[in-house]
Amino acid sequence: MSAETIISYASLAKGAQWRADTALSQRQLPSSLAPTMVDRGSLTAALRNISDGTFQVHVLSQVNGVPLWHEQRKLRCLPHSAALIRQVTLNIHGEAVVYARSIIPLPLANKGAQGLATLGDTPLGHLLFKDGRMRASRRDFSEASLANQRIHARRTPYEYLGHTILVSEFFLPALNQYLQYD
Repeated sequence: MSAETIISYASLAKGAQWRADTALSQRQLPSSLAPTMVDRGSLTAALRNISDGTFQVHVLSQVNGVPLWHEQRKLRCLPHSAALIRQVTLNIHGEAVVYARSIIPLPLANKGAQGLATLGDTPLGHLLFKDGRMRASRRDFSEASLANQRIHARRTPYEYLGHTILVSEFFLPALNQYLQYD
């Protein structure tokens, strides 16, 4: 993946206008994406189910840095607090269908041999949902633009081992070809 693509994805996170998960905001979601976006289960598991075994995580970047201002506010952390910022694409048949940005507090990222800083291409969602000690908090939805296309997104804070992880998922247009609802 090119540096230009990473910059484009980063602009999704910067430009997102988040709104709380309400009945009204759910009705504003596109009908093709709504079931996936409101589902409280593992997005990783859902994508694996529709991928015919071709699901993979592509790590774009994983660095210690300062989250965006709206991420800091959602996490209720002090301004300029550093965290592990992990950006990945979730791919089906080698094509990016979801861009995900995770904000992981440094104490949790570096916690022992199971630290989240060592995930590599293991999906964060797989670990959180498999572990069973995670609790999801109130989700937000957003829309952003990328290459003149509307990109719909959700972000969810997860309480895990006494810390809050913020996961933002941007549903890319390529995902629509894999979603089939009756």
